[in-house]
Amino acid sequence: MYFVISFNYRNSDVALRSKLSKLVLEDFEDFKEVILVKTCNRIEVVFDKKRDINELYDKVFHKALSPKEFLKAEIYEGFEAVEHIFKVAASLDSMVVGEMQITGQLKDAFVEAYEKKFISQDLTRLIHFSFKCAKKIRNQTSISSEPVSVASIAVRKAKEKLNDLSGYSAVVVGVGDTARIVSKNLIKEGVNIILVNRTVENAIALKEELGDEVNIDIHSIESLPKLINNYRLLFTATAAPFCVIRNEHIKPKSYKRFWFDLAIPSDIENIKCDNIELIKVDDLKEISENNLKKRENEVKAAKDVIKKCVKEFEKYLSAVSIEPVIKFLQNKAHECAKRSLKNAVKKHFIPEEMEEEVEKILHNSFKRFLHHPNLTLRKMSDSAEVDIFVSVIRRLFGENDLKMDMNKCEYHMEKGIFK
Repeated sequence: MYFVISFNYRNSDVALRSKLSKLVLEDFEDFKEVILVKTCNRIEVVFDKKRDINELYDKVFHKALSPKEFLKAEIYEGFEAVEHIFKVAASLDSMVVGEMQITGQLKDAFVEAYEKKFISQDLTRLIHFSFKCAKKIRNQTSISSEPVSVASIAVRKAKEKLNDLSGYSAVVVGVGDTARIVSKNLIKEGVNIILVNRTVENAIALKEELGDEVNIDIHSIESLPKLINNYRLLFTATAAPFCVIRNEHIKPKSYKRFWFDLAIPSDIENIKCDNIELIKVDDLKEISENNLKKRENEVKAAKDVIKKCVKEFEKYLSAVSIEPVIKFLQNKAHECAKRSLKNAVKKHFIPEEMEEEVEKILHNSFKRFLHHPNLTLRKMSDSAEVDIFVSVIRRLFGENDLKMDMNKCEYHMEKGIFK
């Protein structure tokens, strides 16, 4: 049954999560099915079944962590793991409850695992249901009303520091989701943006997305050492595996500077300059906790939805398992044969004394008829497509409580909706 190892903002600081960010999906080659989720405030590994902790450390985690650091992980197993992933997808486990980015990040992790053939049936089911659960929570609660994120909180923090951001200029490094949200929030505050990225074409694309009316200058990464010394505000959110801003780039200035490092691993080396206040992801916890207090009622309602979703998922797993559907087909065949036989005896088409023998013949005939379908179902029992087959069989034979669900992950992958 499902198994999750979670390093998050509660149990691991930025430095530890930065170490873990170096791990890649291929490091878990020996443990398929597996999904690796990496965001600014969590690194999680989701497995289809319980794994030996010592083996995981010896084969994978020793590359990034000491044994003592590894013990910081939160471990979830069985339906506790299911509930945890549902909370993650719905942003209830995020540092900023109600933020919208996490669902997309979980989808990205699913897509990577799917395309690299690291998952099949079991994790497809789990992630599919986590998206359904997140959607229910968005529809049934106000948890995502006035959406906030780590990026928007960073801009809010900058405003606290400078009172009014209007007229300031800010260097934004990166063009991913976090940098995009930072830029949008800075634009609302009347800030001019100096957008820096390794690939200038991607920065131009983001500028076009943000609109022609906004004031955005674009620079290549080579300009960064000069730019960081010309402005008070800096926001970094790259996917670089190393620090893009180092102490050797920094020149002392008479005015106070506020730098926000929203990347994991960190984009900015530990600063040794008195007039720079460096604010990292975990430094924004206080604001996010205040945000959580305002949403207590929504959180309670969302948790109730999650508990119902976990029960639905448990029922679903029972309904789509192969052996019950095989037994269902056999019972259906036996029931039809018996009914027809009783009718034939009643109408004197078959002598009553021969009823038992004819029943055996019919039963053997149906066993032969169902042999190949049963064999095929058992062979494909580990494939992601089996759920659709089981759903179709049940509907064809009149069990309408389990409908074929076109929101399934593999259906969307085939249609390209996740991309």
